Amino acid sequence: MTKTTKIEIILNYHAGNGHAKNACKKVTNFLDQISLDYEIHLTKKDGDGVRIAKELANQQTPNVKIVVIGGDGTLNQCVNGVKESNYPDTPLGYIPGGSGNDFSRGIKLKIKNPVTLMQSILSLEQPRKIDIGKATGPTFSHYFINNIGIGFDASTVYYTNHSARKEFLNKLRLGTLSYLTNLLKAVKRQPAFVLDVDYGQKQKHFGSAYIVVATNHPYFGGGFAIDPTANPFNHHLNLVIVKKITGMTFVKLLSKLLTDGSHLQDKNVWHIERNDFTLRNTPKQFGQMDGEELDKHEFNLHFQVDHHLFWLPIKKEA
Repeated sequence: MTKTTKIEIILNYHAGNGHAKNACKKVTNFLDQISLDYEIHLTKKDGDGVRIAKELANQQTPNVKIVVIGGDGTLNQCVNGVKESNYPDTPLGYIPGGSGNDFSRGIKLKIKNPVTLMQSILSLEQPRKIDIGKATGPTFSHYFINNIGIGFDASTVYYTNHSARKEFLNKLRLGTLSYLTNLLKAVKRQPAFVLDVDYGQKQKHFGSAYIVVATNHPYFGGGFAIDPTANPFNHHLNLVIVKKITGMTFVKLLSKLLTDGSHLQDKNVWHIERNDFTLRNTPKQFGQMDGEELDKHEFNLHFQVDHHLFWLPIKKEA
């Protein structure tokens, strides 16, 4: 058994409104107790996760494990940083510290205590392989761990991130409530748009698309199951498209989405599971990737399933 000699911690100090910072403190206290060397690398601005993870992966120091402490957006950046490095298969450990933590929910990571999780990461001799997604376009190439959304859910992310209540609700560990309140705002403001989907030898045209989510696992928005059938271990991505509907028809559909997942059987919902597909929309719409804003674009993206290695105590592997 090869013994870990150092932990390189990539920390988003502000993730989860202090939750990641507290988790890191508990972890480093434990590492001090067992006299294991570590170094903390703080992400201070957007893109730091990519830069730091790339630099650490390029070092390829023997018996060192890289561990990310932060939210889904932080982990997204670190995965992309490793993929940009000279050693794109470098495994990453992860201790959830965000307000949503959909990735850990999607892979069914059972351990919540950061110290217990760190102990498990140290005990692993082999990393686990988990599916992730990759989206490429004329000016866009990124990996995602959860999902990419266009339209309604991306608008909700935008309004949530720019909400004065977000920080207050995060302090109360009510980040999902912040998402839900801004979801209602998006209902009023999000217009329908044109979307074309290419999959295999087929094409599907939507004249009034409203919710568009390409996802690697069931969850978005801090625990809402946009596609309960999605699975980060089956080498496929799922695509859910909801047409523009109004009034009680939309309320009923939304209640199904928020409760039992039966919305996938609704006539206004279209759903596929494949290893690749292409999306094109017009006019410009809000986009989101793993809960981070992508601004407004006329997206032209090809999606394909990929994978990455993680130091995580999960039973399944891709």
